[in-house]
Amino acid sequence: MAQGAQSRQRGRYWLLTCPRTASNLLVKMLNLDEQGVRPANHGGYFFLPAIEKHFLVERKPMDTWTEEEKAPIDEIIQQCSQAFQDHIAAAEAEGQKLYIKEHSILLNHPRVEDHYINGSKEERAITEATPVPIKGISEPTRSKNNLTLFPDEFLKTWNPTFLIRHPALMIPSLYRTSLAEVEMKGIHRPRREPCRTEVTMRWHRSLYEFYAEHFGNDSVWPIVLDADDIMTKPELVCKYAKLAGLDESKVRRSWDKAPSEELNKLSTMEQRMLSSINASTAIDSSKVAGNIDIDQEVVKWTEEFGEGEAKKLEKWVRDVMPDYEYMHSKRMRLE
Repeated sequence: MAQGAQSRQRGRYWLLTCPRTASNLLVKMLNLDEQGVRPANHGGYFFLPAIEKHFLVERKPMDTWTEEEKAPIDEIIQQCSQAFQDHIAAAEAEGQKLYIKEHSILLNHPRVEDHYINGSKEERAITEATPVPIKGISEPTRSKNNLTLFPDEFLKTWNPTFLIRHPALMIPSLYRTSLAEVEMKGIHRPRREPCRTEVTMRWHRSLYEFYAEHFGNDSVWPIVLDADDIMTKPELVCKYAKLAGLDESKVRRSWDKAPSEELNKLSTMEQRMLSSINASTAIDSSKVAGNIDIDQEVVKWTEEFGEGEAKKLEKWVRDVMPDYEYMHSKRMRLE
């Protein structure tokens, strides 16, 4: 059966996030293990194994990649895509719910990131970026806001949620994780700071605009959730759960601390990225941005990281603010 026909039979729900946006908290509150959702590692992240593509684009332009560099990345992208499609097919064959989390950046086509970082003047680098093959889609197309690995036809089979968080919390948190010497299967960052593709909401906003155009004004989709609202208005998560095909009565506000035997199974990267949520038993109100003042945060960053790094953080944060404010204006509210 074609992808579009399947999705009309059973809802496909996609939680699209940026790194350090409290997505693990939202997944914990939604209680996916008790919702009849097909289990996935940490809720999804099917394309995390392909993270090397971001790091290699950061190191050098794609037109200078050797075949020895390019071939493994092409292969791992195909493997990730196949695992993702297999997960979808198995869930739909077995009547399980589909609710999958993924960072928007992990879905980027490498040509798009190359264009962004290396300033290629070839606009066709985006429009002609070849989508990964999807079963049931014989004539794939790509529109201007689709910067992903997928054809438009596949993206349109999903009901997407975009999770956002104030950049003055999101970006410094990402910076702290980049300072830690962690790697995944021998893959590590080019430098001990975020890549240029990570300190932007371009991917998030473009994909949001793709879906906003697709669904039109008369649909609840795409949904935008702000991390502050999740932490300060848990009842909003109940409202959201119902829209996302989940049982609102199973939404949690507290839980047991992650057992040490489970923590020991995690990689060093996973332990670092999940440290806050795994140590928690409830919503942590100290993570709320509230009326955060960037100028005051710069003073704190200067103390923590030094003046040069604080200025770098400030620029990143202020550059992201227009996209954040745009998406914040679209967020779901309780009313």
